[in-house]
Amino acid sequence: MNKIKFSVLVLFFWTGFSLTAQNSPTIMSVDGEPVSKREFESIYKKNNKDSVITDAALDEYVELFINFKLKVKEAEALKLDTNPAFVSELEGYRKQLARPYLVDNAKKEELLREAYDRLHTEVEASHILISVAEDAPPADTLAAYKRIQSLRSEVMKPGADFGKVAKESSDDPSAKTNDGYLGYFTALQMVYPFENAAFNTEKGKVSNIVRTRF
Repeated sequence: MNKIKFSVLVLFFWTGFSLTAQNSPTIMSVDGEPVSKREFESIYKKNNKDSVITDAALDEYVELFINFKLKVKEAEALKLDTNPAFVSELEGYRKQLARPYLVDNAKKEELLREAYDRLHTEVEASHILISVAEDAPPADTLAAYKRIQSLRSEVMKPGADFGKVAKESSDDPSAKTNDGYLGYFTALQMVYPFENAAFNTEKGKVSNIVRTRF
């Protein structure tokens, strides 16, 4: 591996070091390439958001920073940055790293818009609850699912009385007195899976089975 000669000229004055300086003088040179104060501050802040700035911490980070710069220079000297396989692999990493941030931001915006739109509307709903533990074994989960599936089929029959079925079969204790009736509600008042089912079910219809943390 080729060795790259380098010289470092550190111009820090540790006592008066400030990360808020307006000007951006050159504070060091790595293998003949100047490094501005602004560049160093930006990278330092990004990697040390909650750290206390001390002489020892800066000394250690300067060494890491220089090593990083030298590795980049060496990669460039070896033409690794133009190697097709490397470029392809790097692009793959970029897309992989960016995907969750892009998806999260897009999804967040979508959910905020959805909540805003729904807050202008109220829905009236009743429910039948069959409880099962979050960590229940598959057999128990399947039994609960089959039970709620059977009750859904029952209330889907012509002339069925939803309230009567809820009163007799729901695991929600309040169903004994309210027949499973929840009244009116809007966005952000119920757990999201339930809210979503309520807002996406046609008036007068029965939703599909929904599992929530309750």
